[in-house]
Parts: sequence; structure tokens; C-alpha cells
Amino acid sequence: MSDVFHRLPHVRSLIVTELFSAAGATMAVLAVAYLSFNDSKSVIHTVLVSAAFSLPTALLGTFAGRVAARSGHRRMLFFCTIIKLGLYVAMAALAFVDALSIPLLLATSVVLGAVAAFDYPAWMQFERDIVPVDQLDQANGTLGAYASASTFVGGILGGVLLGITGPWALLLLNALSYGAFIVILVKTRPVERDTRPTERVGFAAVVRYVRGQPAIAIAFVQTGLLGLFVAPIMQLLPAIAHGLSDGTNLGIVTGAVAVGAIGLAAVVGRLRKRFSRLMILYGTFGVSGLVLFFLGLFGDVLDGAPLWILVLLALVPFGLLFSLAQAVLTAIVQTRVDPAMEGPVFAVYAIIYTLCAPIGGIFLGRFADQHDVWGSLKVAGVMVLFASVVMFVVRQRRTRGDVVRPVTTRSGQFDGILRGHLLNLNYDRDRTS
Repeated sequence: MSDVFHRLPHVRSLIVTELFSAAGATMAVLAVAYLSFNDSKSVIHTVLVSAAFSLPTALLGTFAGRVAARSGHRRMLFFCTIIKLGLYVAMAALAFVDALSIPLLLATSVVLGAVAAFDYPAWMQFERDIVPVDQLDQANGTLGAYASASTFVGGILGGVLLGITGPWALLLLNALSYGAFIVILVKTRPVERDTRPTERVGFAAVVRYVRGQPAIAIAFVQTGLLGLFVAPIMQLLPAIAHGLSDGTNLGIVTGAVAVGAIGLAAVVGRLRKRFSRLMILYGTFGVSGLVLFFLGLFGDVLDGAPLWILVLLALVPFGLLFSLAQAVLTAIVQTRVDPAMEGPVFAVYAIIYTLCAPIGGIFLGRFADQHDVWGSLKVAGVMVLFASVVMFVVRQRRTRGDVVRPVTTRSGQFDGILRGHLLNLNYDRDRTS
């Protein structure tokens, strides 16, 4: 299936996009994390900057989804990318003169979050214009693997540059990566599907639609759990790097997460041949919880080289599991939504994740500030394991109920979809995913 995917028109452009964008985005994340954590050594500052990015997405989400649905997908991505390029150039200039303070970071994050509200649903629709429905799992996995390889390179290179030049160079390189994407958008002209809604679709209409589509509803719940319990670990990476030695090792820690995600393309295809999407999600949550719990448990007592080894051995599988969850969840939402509802549903999907991740991040961040980062990892691990057990129990009860009751069309569809199932916002956009 992977060979077929690579032969599709415009796929090489998607891959090049992921390579440039992931490397640049990783460097920008390193720069922002360093700037927000370095002065106060508080995780909360890092979390607040992330929350400032998320808030506009939540407020503008449904409106942005309607705009993305009515506008050309490629045209919307083009204008969003131009704006982001300009913003990161301005941030690089401010960082160069040592003027990019926490308040300015918060302000620029708000603007970038507003742009992302329009960018994310347009990207998901643009990908659907290029990739057939039956290949979206493999497409998200393959693109995620390329992006992870580029993230690894960006993390290592960014970590080196961070110690030599400071954060301004990383922000500038991210801006330049958007230039490559603009060139690709100009040259790539796929046939766009008509995703314009026949009538105005508000938030309440999206909720009613999702409730009537069990597969999408399940994906939304899973996305919320992922945002609350798993995604905030990425916001703890600066504190983990500081606990190892100092903040300049942030690139190595980030790179370890990317190494695990590089194997996503090979793993997702094999797992989908043997297991349903739902079983993949149970396994992802369960193993992620164990990894986080044991990292926190032993990280609290180890030091020096043994701690380095433990952290790297834990973050590599965590990166794979996190990326796997994103790829499968995104494929569920992309394949189940009617074309006329794509923009609004994709926007609400983004809202759920971007709201849950800061909430979980604030909770874990405060715990880390008041205690230590290893304790917050143990808490996160317990949360993930608990959520996995609850979901499994609910699913088993639902299955037993379906055996007793006559199967109507809706309950039969619900059970069938349950057998078939976890995010992508891989992206800082947060795209694939």
C-alpha cells in the first residue's frame, strides 16, 4: 500500500512539505520552550504560551471551519502560510535583540493560534483532495514518519544552534521553511472537492452531526483524552531536559521522541492488518501509561548516565505511540465526515484537542513546579492507564448489551465502528498528524 501511496499525484509535494515544515516547526518549538522556561525555570510559563496558542483556535474554530470549507483549500493554506512566515521573521528579529519577552511570546502565540484555526481544517481538506479514502491511514502514517525523521534532524540541529546562536536563529529557520511550502503550494494544483456547506453550520449543528456519527464521536472523545493525558508530556520536555543537566539538551530530548515516531509508517500498516483501530487505541493508551509511570518512578531516584539511558529508552517508544494515536484518529475523522460537513467538523476536532492539551498541561505543570517533573510523569501515567481501563470496560459492556438487544441499524453501525478505531495535529498546525 505504501508503494501505491507514493505513486499518487502530488504525494511527493506533501512529503517535501512535511520534511521542511517539521524541521522548522521543531526548531521554533525549541526556541519558544527555551525562551519561556529559561528565565523562571517554571513549566507554567511554557504551558501558558501553549494555551495562548490554543485559545484563538477554540474561539474562532467553527467560523474558521466554515471559511475553510467555502474557500479554496490551497488558497487558504497559501495565505495562512504567508502570515506565519512574517510572524516568525518578526519573532526572530525580536529574539535577536533580546526583546522577545514572555508577554510578547503570549501575544504572538495568540496571533499564530488565530491563523492555525483557519490553517488546520484547510490542511485536512487539502490532504483529502490528494489522498483516496482507503489510503488515509497509510498516508498519515507515512507522512508522520517523514515528519518525525525531519523532527529528529531539526531537534538535534536546533539544540546545537540554541547553544551557539541562541533562539533567534531557530525562529528564522522556521520562517524560511514556510518559504518552501509556499513554492510547493504555487506549483501543486490538485482538483479540489466541493466542500461548501449547503447552509450555515454552527457549533450546535456540528454537535448534533457528531452525535449521529458514532465513529466520529468516539474519535472526538479519544482526542480529548489524548490532549488531557498524553500531549502535555511534550510541554514537560524542557523540565525533563533541565532535570538531566541543563536546557541546552532540549534538542536531544525532543529528538528522542522523534526517533520513535520515525517507525510509524511501518508500524501503522502492519497493525491495521491485524487489529481494529479501537484495539490499537487501547494498546496505545495502555503502553503509554506504563511508559510514563515507570519513567517518573525510576527518574526520581536515578542520576547521571543511568537517568539519561532511562529517559531516552522511555521517550523513543512514547514518540511512536503518540504519533500512532494521532495518525489513526485523524484518519477516522477524515474518512467518516460528509464533504459538506468537513470544514466545521475538522474545526471542532481541532478545538477539542487544543483546549484539552493546555488544561492537562496546566495541571501537570503546576504539579511539576510544586513537586518535580518525575512526579508529574507518574501522575500522567496513572491517568492514561485509568482512562484506558475505563474505555475498555465501557466498550465491553456496550458489546454485551448489543448481544442481548436486537440490532437496529444505528446500534449495528455503532458496534461495527467500535471494532474499527486513536490524533494528528502532528503538526504544530496541528496537522497529521
